[in-house]
Amino acid sequence: MCLLVWVGSQRPLERVIVEGEATIQVEDVPADEAVRAHLTSPCIAYVGAYEGCGCGFQSDGLWYEGIASVAEAVALEDALLPQEREDFHQSQRSRAALHRLVVDAALHGEVELVAFWAGEQSAPLVHVETRDAAWLIDHLVPFVERTKYLVHAC
Repeated sequence: MCLLVWVGSQRPLERVIVEGEATIQVEDVPADEAVRAHLTSPCIAYVGAYEGCGCGFQSDGLWYEGIASVAEAVALEDALLPQEREDFHQSQRSRAALHRLVVDAALHGEVELVAFWAGEQSAPLVHVETRDAAWLIDHLVPFVERTKYLVHAC
């Protein structure tokens, strides 16, 4: 099952975000999509990380191993297995691209982000949190399902 991430903004978002070696895809959300009930922004888009879904924004494998932060992962990078290191770098690049997208969108007003497991978009939200956009690049696992994140205008 995949984690899916949507972004609500005041203006349409760029379709493809390239940040260094990372590319994330941005797709408009149809008017009848259930996730629209959770977002109040006029423009709502689905964003996919390097894997095509929101799972690629998460470095949950490292988190499950007890690594608590991006800073700790960087410090332990030489001890990671080659695939763990590659996955971490891919996710970190995807988070950086999403960070840039959110920072750019926040220039025009509040940005909303919401994450749900695939197929659970009509379930009620559990939490609403206000965050600075930097949280996206500081955390190995920035998204918790059924949580809406608000990033205020810059």
